[in-house]
Amino acid sequence: MTDIYKAPEAELTNPLPRGEYGSIEKALAGDYELKPVELLKRSWANLKGLKTTFWLASLAYGAIYMAVIFLLEALVGKSVDPETFEFNLVAFIAEMSVGFIMAPMTMGLFMIALKFSVGAKIEVGELFKHFDKLIPLVLTYLILYILVGVGFVLLIIPGIYLMIALGMSLPLVVEKKMGPWEAAMTSRKAITHKWFAMLGFGLLTMLVIVVAAIPLGIGLIWAFPLVMLAWATLYRDMFGVEDSTINS
Repeated sequence: MTDIYKAPEAELTNPLPRGEYGSIEKALAGDYELKPVELLKRSWANLKGLKTTFWLASLAYGAIYMAVIFLLEALVGKSVDPETFEFNLVAFIAEMSVGFIMAPMTMGLFMIALKFSVGAKIEVGELFKHFDKLIPLVLTYLILYILVGVGFVLLIIPGIYLMIALGMSLPLVVEKKMGPWEAAMTSRKAITHKWFAMLGFGLLTMLVIVVAAIPLGIGLIWAFPLVMLAWATLYRDMFGVEDSTINS
């Protein structure tokens, strides 16, 4: 008997040959392509097979986010009292810290899309795999806030430049295991080569989300995973993907 039963496997993308991915060296030299509309079209063409896993992970993310917000408000209240408009500094700091707490799971969603972009196995559990990077991610967030904040103080334009140029810092911390400062500077140097194209891509993905939200938000079912896949594909094309990421 030659027929052997095989368990069904999740539908995966058709990955590019490894040589066609980017690398840190290529990214730092500006040797990558960034055409916003074309990138979005490619991501749309490759979207099949991602939505179910992505949305299950997103629903878990949303539930945890709401639970964290509820718990913090129960402990310290809201940052602004809606009746008296009194400002609560402690509550404000607590609300700001939610981004830090959720950072590993935010990167978990990104990593689902990144793995999908190279045809690797994806699973909802990816959402919880990156808490070992909590401290580096928090430090990276703080560096980004400080750099961008100082940039806006210095005549605004430097702040806008840094806000775009530092956009790949967090994925570099998780996927390349870089330190916070190294990740920020690597992102800045790589994106500076094609800063205006990156700005256009960021605005385009924001537009996709806004337009998708208009018809009762139904379009977001496709728009959210599409945008995440587009950003993950761009990261892949810029920096490449480690074997440890593909096989984990």
